[in-house]
Amino acid sequence: MELDSVELELDQGGFALKKEMLDDRRFPKMHLNLQRLLQVIAHGEQVFPRVKEKCSSKHWFASEDINSLEELIGRLRRLKENVGFLANRVTAIQAGLDSWQSEQINRKLYYLSFLSIIFLPLSTITGVFGMNVGGVPWTVQKNPALKDGFRNVMLLCLAMLILVLLCFIFPALYSRLSAWRQRRSLRRNWSYNQRSFLRRSVGIQESGSGGYLKI
Repeated sequence: MELDSVELELDQGGFALKKEMLDDRRFPKMHLNLQRLLQVIAHGEQVFPRVKEKCSSKHWFASEDINSLEELIGRLRRLKENVGFLANRVTAIQAGLDSWQSEQINRKLYYLSFLSIIFLPLSTITGVFGMNVGGVPWTVQKNPALKDGFRNVMLLCLAMLILVLLCFIFPALYSRLSAWRQRRSLRRNWSYNQRSFLRRSVGIQESGSGGYLKI
């Protein structure tokens, strides 16, 4: 499989092609195999220079063998660079597919949020008129003994709503209150330091006018 053709197909492809590539998990497997190959190449790149260093002093090791080892070491280094470049390209392709998948999920969640906005008032209305209490408006529940049931339930729901709102608003109020107290303490400390500085300056001027420093 050529990565150039795959990248071109991904640029020109639609929903079905990208979904197929995500489902068969081709690129994560390829990236794992490339990483394993890089480990093998890196091990060979470390081993063969040591072999050359150890065997170059041997009388039975010819100069042609040394040249072959040097050529092999150079080929391993070039191969390592090429495999690393391929691994980076595979990672970039997989990152593009993952970002496309996240965009699709976010779009579906956006549509679901619109559906929830549509059905939320309907569920609220059905919940209100489906309560098993008396006094529900626009119904035939005319029993005077049960006429306050609906009002009591609505008051309870309102109290719970206010409590939930307070739970959400309390951190912001607390942060503002703490910031206000901090500014107030800083202003108080600044005014106190200013007054003390003025007192010291006035005392120094008085002592300087008399010629002696008061003890």
